[in-house]
Amino acid sequence: MDKNVSIAGFSVSRGVCYLYNNFLAVGVDHEQRIECKILRTKNDARLRKFPFIRALIFVIIATKNAILGYFASKGMVREHKKITPYWVVVQIFKYIVCLFGAVYAGVLGQFLLGKLPNIITVAIFEKLNYVVVPSLIYNLLNSTFVVIMLILLVFVLSRFSKKYFHFQNAVNKAMNALRHHKSLDVDDVAQEKPRYFFNPFSIVFISIILSIYALPLFYEPNFWLNLIYKTVLFAIILSAVYEVFVFLNQYDNKFVRALSAPSYWVQALFYNETDERSIMCAIVTLKEVLMMNDKDELNVEHNLIYEWQKLREEFLAHNITDESDVDWIFCEVLKCNRAELKTIKYIAPSDLARVREFAELRMGGEPLQRIFGHANFYGFEFELNDDTLIPRFDTEILAETVLKDIKAGVSGQKVLDLCTGSGCIAITISKFSDCQVVGADISEGAIAMAKMNADRLNAKVLFLQSDLFEKLGEQRFDIIVSNPPYIKTQELDTLEVADYDPHLALDGGADGLKFYRLIIAEAPQHLKAGGKIYFELGKGQFQDVKAMLERDFTDIGMRLDYQGIERVIYATLR
Repeated sequence: MDKNVSIAGFSVSRGVCYLYNNFLAVGVDHEQRIECKILRTKNDARLRKFPFIRALIFVIIATKNAILGYFASKGMVREHKKITPYWVVVQIFKYIVCLFGAVYAGVLGQFLLGKLPNIITVAIFEKLNYVVVPSLIYNLLNSTFVVIMLILLVFVLSRFSKKYFHFQNAVNKAMNALRHHKSLDVDDVAQEKPRYFFNPFSIVFISIILSIYALPLFYEPNFWLNLIYKTVLFAIILSAVYEVFVFLNQYDNKFVRALSAPSYWVQALFYNETDERSIMCAIVTLKEVLMMNDKDELNVEHNLIYEWQKLREEFLAHNITDESDVDWIFCEVLKCNRAELKTIKYIAPSDLARVREFAELRMGGEPLQRIFGHANFYGFEFELNDDTLIPRFDTEILAETVLKDIKAGVSGQKVLDLCTGSGCIAITISKFSDCQVVGADISEGAIAMAKMNADRLNAKVLFLQSDLFEKLGEQRFDIIVSNPPYIKTQELDTLEVADYDPHLALDGGADGLKFYRLIIAEAPQHLKAGGKIYFELGKGQFQDVKAMLERDFTDIGMRLDYQGIERVIYATLR
């Protein structure tokens, strides 16, 4: 069966969860961070191989794990809350309200879906002066009103749960990207439709609608026999609908798309918007569950996930909190990028020995890139010296954002990379576009290293030693991109990297915003009409830099990094 048939995705409290074989990944968006947690769950995959039986197993397992994911997400949010008597009282009150709400909803649902359709049906036939009505016609009309009331009820309720559907639509987009073999990138996933064909709710909802029409045909006066008949009939309908979905999911043509329409119609009842943070949460969580497998190998020796988690715990014990350091070690040893790392299951003993060697040096306080003597950025290796900042994983998002806009625009654009350092951004843009790229930096040593990297990577970039725009004269550019120093001066001594990275590339002044002010003030004189500017940001700097840009720029946008932090800001010259 196709992979995406084996994965079920749901929205939960402030986040999402995915079930894939014996693993449940729960992700929540809380306090500007996306946190993910992996839970083991026992699901017998053998039963899911048998047609019809697997439909019931699918519903039972999906329901059980959706509930488990919901309470897990509530627990993840609760971990960050301070437990006080007031908080406990509020929670108890909420549960009491929910209990009464559930009872009230049950009574109201019984009236809206049972009594009211029957009253309307009888009233219609009385109006038409029908004394005797064939049961088939009566049941057909009555069932139609039940379906109409059900659709209206679902539609109204969805409007009161918009945040829930923000996450559910993000899940649908991510699953569509997986189905269409697209990269799990925020921009690519955002372009997908918010309705996903193999949606568990669609399967159940369509089965319920069919059952509403079919159940009256098998009425039995005895209550218990009637209950058995209805249960068996619903199970048969659900199984048939599930098998149709499985069959249609394997193909993509006009005939299949026509038959698939009811699934999308059902989801059209709901709120169909989402946002970038919800999409990011869905992507991060989906990537986590895709790393898992169905053989319970999480604790097997030399399983990469197990070794990664063990090293992560050791780093935390040594107050190394950035988990990307763990990624960096494995990427260096296995010669892969961060995205590819998530697809690797095992690591050879010889490679693991090298991982341990690098880890010991790192726990001794030395940055990994200084240990290696180079840094990987966007698939290229950049040599470093004492005058260059170590390229960070998050800076790849800045380069990626610029490259996507370049591909969508005209060819032959002029790009300026300010504070170029090792030249990683300028060289990457040059290698993946036909732009004329200029890199500028105040440091002579940084420019020398940038030129060396450009020669080694055969990149056509003009590097200039310049204090920002000083040596650029009257030149104008289509794009200005910069990863300027943005650390507050008083915070430099608290940073581990301050002993290894040049202070010139870190010190952003008293508030960390010195270079943003300087660049934004002069940028309009060096940008063409409609030109764009891009910055990497430090944590919590988005609103301040946005306010600076609003004077001369418009269409201000932002991208999050892999940890859900506002990392890139971009704008267009007004």
